[in-house]
Amino acid sequence: MTESKWLWWSGVALLVLTVHTNWASPLAAWLFAIPLLLFTARRGLLKVLGALAIGMVVWLAATSLLFVPQALLAFAALTLLQWLAFVAHRLLTPRLPGFLGTLVFPTVLAAAEYLFPVLIRFGDYGALGSTQHANLPLLQLASVTGVYGITFLIGWFASTAVWAWETRNARKFVVYGVVLAAVFAAGGARLVFFAPTEQSVRVAAVSPTRAADQRSSAAQSTMDLKYWRAADVVAADPRATSAAFAPVTDDLLEQTRTQARAGAKIVLWPETHARVLERDHRDLLDRTAVIARETGAYVNIAYALYTGEAPNIRNVSTMITPDGQVAWTYDKSEPTPMEPMTPGPGELPTVDTPYGRIAGAICYDADFPHLMRQAADKGADLLLVPANDWAEFSELHAEKAVFRNVEYGYSMLRDSAHGLSTAVDAQGRVLAETDWFRTDQQTLVANLPLQPRTATVYSSIGDVFAWLCLAGSLALTAAALRRSPAAVGAPTQVSNSAS
Repeated sequence: MTESKWLWWSGVALLVLTVHTNWASPLAAWLFAIPLLLFTARRGLLKVLGALAIGMVVWLAATSLLFVPQALLAFAALTLLQWLAFVAHRLLTPRLPGFLGTLVFPTVLAAAEYLFPVLIRFGDYGALGSTQHANLPLLQLASVTGVYGITFLIGWFASTAVWAWETRNARKFVVYGVVLAAVFAAGGARLVFFAPTEQSVRVAAVSPTRAADQRSSAAQSTMDLKYWRAADVVAADPRATSAAFAPVTDDLLEQTRTQARAGAKIVLWPETHARVLERDHRDLLDRTAVIARETGAYVNIAYALYTGEAPNIRNVSTMITPDGQVAWTYDKSEPTPMEPMTPGPGELPTVDTPYGRIAGAICYDADFPHLMRQAADKGADLLLVPANDWAEFSELHAEKAVFRNVEYGYSMLRDSAHGLSTAVDAQGRVLAETDWFRTDQQTLVANLPLQPRTATVYSSIGDVFAWLCLAGSLALTAAALRRSPAAVGAPTQVSNSAS
């Protein structure tokens, strides 16, 4: 195998391990771009695009999104955006002084990832930085730059490694090493000196037992009731439909009562696991209110509400206070492309409690940093996120959501049907987690820090770093176009490849 083929296949192999799946490798994320950047100096850029496309197809297949047309189009766009970073490295780096040239790839990569949710509105998927969700010291950088700062650092490591390799000079890593050490030191200091208070509130994320879930699923299957065929659900015999939905709803109410009596002050349901006809809606609220009054708990129920008005389904979260009142009824702001409902108005609700200000969102909402900023702007101390995932996607959503905690400085309780439920503090520590697929009855109980929201730089300045990357991409392009490779003494390998 020639050197070029070895580099390409190495890049593909590392990229397959990098794409954020249930089995992704955080280390591979730091390495995959190195062989591909070296490859660009020897072969065509279209082959690099092919490598990125392979990685994206693997990700789509691993998450069961390969045959979802909207996902295919969105991630084809993301692949092209990420490819621009390799194009820029190939065309611009030979025309810039060595150190300045190392900034091209990370700057364009971070800018491209920022543009994806802005232009395509498919959430912040594909952000390379999200692979580092478990690296707590590094994760703290998101409190200043958002996830894009971590993407920049990973990309800069790759371009610096290529520079050091081509010049056969390991000292080229000195500046990068100082910056990386400073980031880790600052992150470690934030974790140690600004740790959450020891005061806490007991929270619970509940789900029905597997037996109740199976009884409800069997009854719905007999009637051929499908979640996404809302018109058919509404048209079916309402008594039989209510009876088919009842095992899950009844069990969730019983689990809520159990956890609240055990001391949970806040109880959360998963997204759309409970299904309710409009005619039974008032009864559900009344039954929940009884539990809230009996136990003094705040109960955030979540459910699919089937209505007589097209599109006949709403994805709803309702907060019931200890006095039995409805504090909010919130419709999901960002339904996935597979969900057949009308988006809500896009306003995150809040309620003031003895345990701080609580805000609510639903699942996919948390993939949109701008929407989640509302919770910070409204002074939320705790964000409740009902969610519903699937086996191939069971960990990804929960891991990505951690970035919202660090970016905006609030704790989060996330309750996922068919996925990973988590309780996370404002610095990204996962205090408790449960996996729906590994237990007969998923219940998460945790003590979340009881304190005002931690103000962050990112919540104040927003995506300034990402905009700086956009501006930096233009500035580096302009600087490169004013110079020639020979003017800066570009390495022979790179200058020859540009011919």
